[in-house]
Amino acid sequence: MTAAPITEVSSVLLYPREDGRGWSTTQEAAAWLRARGVEVALPKPLCTNWRDRPEGVVLLRRTESAGRVKLVIALGGDGTLLRASRWAAAIGVPVVGINLGDLGFLSAFSADQVARCLEAALAGELRWEPRLRMRVEVRRDGRVLTADSACNDAYIKHGDNPRLLSLATEVGGQTMATYKADGLIICTPMGSTAYNLAAGGPIVGPGTEVLTITPICPHSLTHRPVVVAASAEILITYAGPADTAAAFLTVDGQRSVALQLGDVVAISCDASPLMLVPPDHNVFQVLATKLGWSGPR
Repeated sequence: MTAAPITEVSSVLLYPREDGRGWSTTQEAAAWLRARGVEVALPKPLCTNWRDRPEGVVLLRRTESAGRVKLVIALGGDGTLLRASRWAAAIGVPVVGINLGDLGFLSAFSADQVARCLEAALAGELRWEPRLRMRVEVRRDGRVLTADSACNDAYIKHGDNPRLLSLATEVGGQTMATYKADGLIICTPMGSTAYNLAAGGPIVGPGTEVLTITPICPHSLTHRPVVVAASAEILITYAGPADTAAAFLTVDGQRSVALQLGDVVAISCDASPLMLVPPDHNVFQVLATKLGWSGPR
């Protein structure tokens, strides 16, 4: 897998946890960077009302940060890193994570390595690798209703009133199955350790060019998760029930769209990958250490 160095870090966007935990770490990181002449920004939609904003730090919207921010640093768990990844991917810059949460599959640095991360960034020692993203469209009556990109996953699920959904699924132009289930998850390899894992889907090695289709509580016990080539377009037609707000498409846990009968969710490989600074450890080492896969010795 090709890795590329991050050579210019004149401006950094710090992406903190949304719940405010770890805010002191974010303040310390901002002060450290500012003292070394680096412009520091925070995401405006997230931090507008937060108190004690570090001196000299600017608040930027995503569109305002394009062409200005050179690196995004996420300070939190995997959820924070994934939200920061959407921001970074949208403006075409690398992202690196500092894990301040409990179970971190994706962050390159731990909570006690904040200074090491910042030093490596300014010294040009960080290297990013491409990670697959998905293009997700909702097509209604032959036109594109919405379009988005997903670093992690896209899933169709029932609304507040639990209903068994009917989801007719094609892969690469071939009929695969009509799922009758609570929902369906389509994920990237990076997203395989999130909702997909909780739903019984497979863990996929990072950098693999595949997508995973995992049913949520399928009515048929014969339905199992399926791994397909990322080059094959996935089409999911919402075939029922016809109740208003019976089903929703959610992309990366950030954006939801109510589906109508006959809507088609089209998922394909996004042309531009996420630029992620990966951890030295692999996902299987994390599972062995934190979930006890290694067993007693």
